[in-house]
Amino acid sequence: MNREDEPPEKKKKKNPYPPSWFLSLPDVILVNCLARVPRSYYPKLCLVCKTFRSLILSTKYKLSVARFHLKTQEDVFHVCLQLPTQALPSWFSLWIRPDQTLTNDIGKKKKSTRNTLLVPTPCSYIPCVPKFIVSVGSECYGISQRNDPSSALWIRNQETNREIRLWRECPNMRVARRRAVAGVVDGKIYVMGGCEENETANWAEVFDPKTQTWESLPDPGAEARLSSIKTVEVFGRKLYVRTRSNEKKDYAYDPRTNQWSYLDKPHVKFFVKRVWLRCGSQNFLWYDVKRKEWRVVRGLATLYRNCRGSVIQMARFHGKLLVLWDKSVLPGREYKYIWCAMVALEKTKDGHLRGKVEWANIVLKVPTSYVFLRTLVTSF
Repeated sequence: MNREDEPPEKKKKKNPYPPSWFLSLPDVILVNCLARVPRSYYPKLCLVCKTFRSLILSTKYKLSVARFHLKTQEDVFHVCLQLPTQALPSWFSLWIRPDQTLTNDIGKKKKSTRNTLLVPTPCSYIPCVPKFIVSVGSECYGISQRNDPSSALWIRNQETNREIRLWRECPNMRVARRRAVAGVVDGKIYVMGGCEENETANWAEVFDPKTQTWESLPDPGAEARLSSIKTVEVFGRKLYVRTRSNEKKDYAYDPRTNQWSYLDKPHVKFFVKRVWLRCGSQNFLWYDVKRKEWRVVRGLATLYRNCRGSVIQMARFHGKLLVLWDKSVLPGREYKYIWCAMVALEKTKDGHLRGKVEWANIVLKVPTSYVFLRTLVTSF
């Protein structure tokens, strides 16, 4: 029987669009298509072909611009660690495996499900090194978090529909900084740290978006300048600086008086769902504004027992509480595991705050001698 004589149902339909057809499209179209795909699928796309991998890794700027204009940007949670095997700090990003049911593995004797991971940045998971971003009105300002010192300040407009570059340069800071942090008070951007410790004149400076000018702040003192900053929090129109070297003292700057002060006890950790939260000596606590006192967050007793004394960071992510802590498996081991838990918070009818652990997993294996530096949330 000739091929032409085969029954119609046995004839194979010829694919009018062979695999090479899609890949032959211009890069601008391919980038536009990739920008519509959730970033959690990027690692798999990198395995499909060299073209996808190259576009995701080498055109990260164009990809970020496309996601911005298509409004497909997603929040990304970053962690900065100092590893003993690396001379410079390393960035990691939280990746969640798509189409998976996440579980609470606290207290369970099993290996990591690898459904949630802290993955190195940049890589196919997150191709961009993060920027520290603060918002002033409709504008966002970004400071590079690379290890190379830079004095550049970048700006983008959130409301513009014009096809312009996503980021453009602003007047440079007075000194070059690496991994600097910032906070906004009364529409002005206060930048601190990241420069040489003997930089007494410009260790901290403020940028006024209206006049597009920088101004130096008073010297906070050698103790603050010699410390590595973890976070800068804004509360009550003051900036509170927490450092890694001194967990029992915070440094506060009041722009109204142009003076520094010092606090003998840790300041509030962070603000989520209009509530101030922190990890206390016996439980997770929230501040009741009406009663003017700290109260226990209900429902998190089991979580606290497992991370007590080892919490390395609490953060706001997707409107929820993200808790990071490290834990050694056995005494004497040269490594430990970093755990991560996502907690949903809600106010009860009787005026209490209740938390529910949505998932908790091991996200990274690190040497025991590692040092936690900071966390950061950006959009990509």
